[in-house]
Formats: sequence, structure tokens, C-alpha cells
Amino acid sequence: MDPRISKQRTALVMDEPFFGALALRLKVVEDPACRTFWVDGESLGYNPAFLATLNDLECRGTLAHEVLHVANGHCFRQGHRDPERWNDACDYAINPIVKSAGFVLPKGHLDDVRFHGRSAEEIYAILTQEARQQEKEKSGGKPGANAASNAAASESGGQQAPANGANTPSAAPDSDAPPSCGEVRPYPGPDVDLKETEWKVAVLQAAKAARMRGKLPGDLQAMAETAAEPSVDWRSILMRFAQQVTNDDYSFAMPNRRYLHLGFYLPSLHSPAVGDAVFVRDASGSVFDETQQQFAGEVIHVAETVRPARLIVLDCDTAITQVQVFERGDPIELAPVKGGGGTCFIPPFDWLEREHIDPAFLVYLTDMDGRFPGQVPSYPVLWGSTTPLARIAPAPFGEMVEVIV
Repeated sequence: MDPRISKQRTALVMDEPFFGALALRLKVVEDPACRTFWVDGESLGYNPAFLATLNDLECRGTLAHEVLHVANGHCFRQGHRDPERWNDACDYAINPIVKSAGFVLPKGHLDDVRFHGRSAEEIYAILTQEARQQEKEKSGGKPGANAASNAAASESGGQQAPANGANTPSAAPDSDAPPSCGEVRPYPGPDVDLKETEWKVAVLQAAKAARMRGKLPGDLQAMAETAAEPSVDWRSILMRFAQQVTNDDYSFAMPNRRYLHLGFYLPSLHSPAVGDAVFVRDASGSVFDETQQQFAGEVIHVAETVRPARLIVLDCDTAITQVQVFERGDPIELAPVKGGGGTCFIPPFDWLEREHIDPAFLVYLTDMDGRFPGQVPSYPVLWGSTTPLARIAPAPFGEMVEVIV
């Protein structure tokens, strides 16, 4: 280990107990093959040539930056996402926290006020949407696309973004530019769930120790609480919600044939037909394409599993923009979302009332920024929120689940 790394890690232990305790959990390895620093939940690697370009304060800040990646679970949540864009999203998520804790980061680090307080998943969705929009503008040959891209400035250590848009979140990643502080790499071991749980416990312990010494800023406290929250798969909650209305029960009207030849008249498990299933997609543009695509896949999966009498899919911004109805047994091919205006949650509920439809359940995918109906419907409602639940007020009725894509 380079003496400067050892020195700054010791400084973290003495002066910043939250970061210091977590830094000691990572094995430090010299890696001339990497471009800057990297972390994977088990090790922290560094390029000695890059380290030589940093002063002591920047070195300490970079160590804190890498530690915070693991503390936030970034090494365990990448999944199938694009590695470079995921790394950028994670940097945008933690750099404001690192800086608010008093650390100095190297020049060129990513920081945009639009992303302050957002999770890496939220930021990744925005970056993906903006990259697609940029590609669409390029392919469409719209004038001024490059100028608009270059004009979009992100706050990069207080510096104006370069003219080529390298630090502009809407710009495509520059493969020649090194990561600003380091890389987030997926955890390499087979025990991902166990390792992630161990880190969540370690984060809580480090936060408690730092709080006892009076050295846990509010941003770190909130981050530690969020990072330690158990992960919930919104897909399983959606399926559980839909299956609750199947009303499986035992009925003598349909005796169990397995025991009739023995003279026993026993009830069998009977599943009454499920009524209409309604799914509403927020068409205001605030729910990004990738989320809409995955939600559409889950809509089809739920419909094929629960087999409702009808599958009704409504698109809505401030009004109903598209209605799709599929009878039981019909092939389900959902059309793209139509809309793009503001957001109001009232029209779908009014539409169902006008059409005299009393569905078995309704699921609404939205960012939860809109006006709710004044009357509580008689049927179950599940709000799939693309905004973290910790940042929004609870819906006036129904259940809520955080949709993380």
C-alpha cells in the first residue's frame, strides 16, 4: 500500500470515524492497469500514477468517495445497467454528500444540482432518457442539437462543463476520458446478498460510532438510514397485490374428485373468475421509457398469471390519452405510451365510473406528482411510485410501492 494511502486512511479513522471505519473494511491493492481508483465492495484499487496527481486533501476525498459507493450499495445494484452510465449516476448521487462532509474532490468530478438528493437509480434513468433523446435528435437531424448539448452545463467542482459536453449529463460518455474519481465495479463474489447485508450492518454501526463522537453530519445520517433499508422488489409486491383478489377458497359446489370414489364428499379449491384488471400509465413524460417498458412487461405477466376477465390499460397525463382493452385469452401487445402533458390522477377514476366499470383492482404507475380524486374508490388501488417514498407524501388512499428500475 502506498504510504500516502495509508496516511489518509488513518486520517479518516481519526477525524472522520464514519468513513474511517468503513475504509478499514476494504483491502487496498495497487493496480497500475486501472485508470484512477476503483472499488467493488471487497477491495479498493488505485493507480499510483493517478494518485501522484492528487494532493493530500484530494486523496482523502477520493478515498471517502470510494467508501461511500460501497456504503450506498452501488457495487451490489448495478445489474444489467451500462457500467459507464451507472458509474456516472453513482458519482452524481454521492459527490454532493462527500463535499457537504467537508472533503475536497479532484477537478472534473461530477456534480449537478438537478441530481442532489436523488438515488443512483433515479439519476441513471434520467441520464438514459437524455442520451436517447440526444440520439433521436441526431438521427432526426434537428438543427441546434449539438449547441443545446454543449450549452447544458453541469457543476463540475465549480467549473464550467467542457465544450465537448464530457461532464454534461445529457452527453454520451466519452470513452477516452477517465472516470472523475474512480470506478464502481460489481462485487465479484458469489455471496452478493450476504455481502450487501454485512455492509448495511457496518454502515449502521459506523454511523452510530460517528454520532457518539458528534461527527455525523445530517446528510450522512440520512444516507446511512436509506442505505440500511431492506430492498423490496416491486414486482413481487405487484403480483401479491393482484393475486389477493383471486379469492381462492374451498367450495362444496365443486367436490374434490380425488375422494369421491371413497365415499367422501369433500370441498375442492375453487378460484372464482377475476374481474377487470386496470393498469394506468402516467403519460406526462415524467416516467421514463425504461421504466415504462419494464412496467409493461409486468402488466403482461400479471395478466397472464391472474387471468382477469379483461385487461384495461389506460394512458393519462391531464386526460385519458389512450385506452387498450384485452379480453381474457387475447394476445396482449401493448402500444407505446401516448401523452406528454401535465399530470392529473382524476381522469382514470372518472372514466371507469362513466363506463360503469368496477374493476377488481387498479394499479397506477406515476411519479406521484399530481392531483388526486376527492372520493376514495371502492376497489383496491396500488400506486407504483417512481419517486422514492421517503421524499413524497403518502397517497390519500390505496397502497404504495417504490418502483426501482
